[in-house]
Formats: sequence, structure tokens, C-alpha cells
Amino acid sequence: MMPTEPSHSLQEPKTSFRKNRSWWNRFAVACRGIKIAARLEVSFFVHLFVATAVLLAGAALKITRWEWCLITLCIASVLSAELLNTSLERIARVVTREENQDIRDSLDIASGAVLVAAIGAAVVGTLILGTRFLTLATA
Repeated sequence: MMPTEPSHSLQEPKTSFRKNRSWWNRFAVACRGIKIAARLEVSFFVHLFVATAVLLAGAALKITRWEWCLITLCIASVLSAELLNTSLERIARVVTREENQDIRDSLDIASGAVLVAAIGAAVVGTLILGTRFLTLATA
């Protein structure tokens, strides 16, 4: 006997779970994603901790407006890369728990993106904050 309707998993949803959301709801969902990453992903939490330390150091050392812009862009790029990497890792776990070379390579590439962003941020942070610390140390 053939079913008259396709199974639930094959049916189109009546409304998309992402459609017709207000900007406030979209903002809330994005904040929820950041909260999930901060609570469940150690590497994201570490990046948040380092970002907080850099922000405090920048405030204590009274860095210039342009330096704040660079520091802020670096922090945003590292955290964004880490969020995207975390998202890909979670999607990969849903797709399969078995070893898959393509998924492994994709996850390694995403991790590489985080590494590149973190190294770039570390260089900028060292150039901005390091020179300030040296000036204080030699004064």
C-alpha cells in the first residue's frame, strides 16, 4: 500500500524557520549563536578572553582612535572566523560521524582561516600594544 502523502521529512515546510523574522528576532538569534559558541566551544571562549584582555590593555594604555579601529577589526575578524569554523564543525557532525576526507579537509581549511586571522591579529596587537608596553617599561 502506497502512502498518499510524502513522508514528513520530504515535505516542504509550511513556513521557513528563517523567513519573515523581524530584525529584533534576527539579532536575538545571532546573539543566541554567540552565546552557544561561548558556552560550548573552548577555543571561542579563549578568543573572547584574549579579546577582553586586549580591550582592557588598550583602554589602560590609551591607544588612539585609529588603533582602536584596527584592534576592533582584528577582534571581529578572529571571532567571526571562529564562529564560522564552529558552525561548520557542528554541521559536519550532523552530516556524518564517520571519517570523511572531504569533510576533514573542509574543517582543516576553516581552522586554517581562524589561524590566519589570529596570527594577523596578534601581529597588529603586538605592534600597537607592544610598543606602548615597551615605552612604559623603559620610562
